Amino acid sequence: MRYLLMTVVLGVAGYFAWNQFKPRQAPPPPPPPPAILTEPAPLISPDEQAKVVRSASDQNSEVRWQAIIFLDKMKVPVAFDVMFEKMRKDPDVELRIKIIGLLGQRGAQKVTVTANSNDPLSPTYSADPTSREQRVSEISQHLVAAAKDSIPEIRIAALQALEVMGDYSVASAVTDSLKDPDEKVRLQALRTLNTLQDKKAALIEAERRRQEELRRKAEESAKSGLPLQR
Repeated sequence: MRYLLMTVVLGVAGYFAWNQFKPRQAPPPPPPPPAILTEPAPLISPDEQAKVVRSASDQNSEVRWQAIIFLDKMKVPVAFDVMFEKMRKDPDVELRIKIIGLLGQRGAQKVTVTANSNDPLSPTYSADPTSREQRVSEISQHLVAAAKDSIPEIRIAALQALEVMGDYSVASAVTDSLKDPDEKVRLQALRTLNTLQDKKAALIEAERRRQEELRRKAEESAKSGLPLQR
């Protein structure tokens, strides 16, 4: 009887000891944070956006400019249509120059230049797939047209914007400005061509290095007998 009682006591003590020191189950992971929107919610409604579009035709040039800036920040599709129209027809030359500069920046953000492994001299152009417009070629066309404007300052601004964009497809159109009667326009045309050539040369060099790296990896893979990892 005494041994039975001792066995029971030891069993109970062992259970409590095991329960005290047994591995604790890890707590559940915290819930994931709330999703972050990639695009902020619109600040104003479509009807209110229409009011801003009308402000782009205000009598005051600064009001027109601020309206254009706001439409651009809102990333509404009509923003480019407004800019294209004002770039051509606005009576304020300084405002037209500002719009041209803004278009050059936006075009540079949207254009993607990738090397063509089959023909390094002919890179591939594509619009940023995440952009709302994918209107790079349209921006270039409007800037090329502005490079033939009757006002020299507009022509210079357009050539500068094309330089910022880096769209090599307009190089032939830029050469037309080498016959411009204004020497400042001719000078800017050459600057634009030089920049485009530098960018193209840099792309070709990057493609050459990439091909050399692939060749080196292929040789190492052949020596080691391992599959090539690109």
